[in-house]
Amino acid sequence: MEMQDEQTNRLRENRYRPMGELIRGIFFILFGLFAIFAQRLGLGEFRISPQWMMVIGIVLMLYGIFRVYNGIRKLFFNRN
Repeated sequence: MEMQDEQTNRLRENRYRPMGELIRGIFFILFGLFAIFAQRLGLGEFRISPQWMMVIGIVLMLYGIFRVYNGIRKLFFNRN
């Protein structure tokens, strides 16, 4: 009985972790878009140059895309 509960808990954990990666990835993509477009849209003033904000935004977006890809891969294409 205890073994079955442990397997059920692992299955739930394995399901929630990729969902968390998807959500984190979406947030990183949104933060990257904010870093790129905030100053142009008048949403914020930053103390670093626009070129550095562009670099930071691109890095955040790439990391977010990686997280979303990883979450989708684990959630839908896991062969276990």
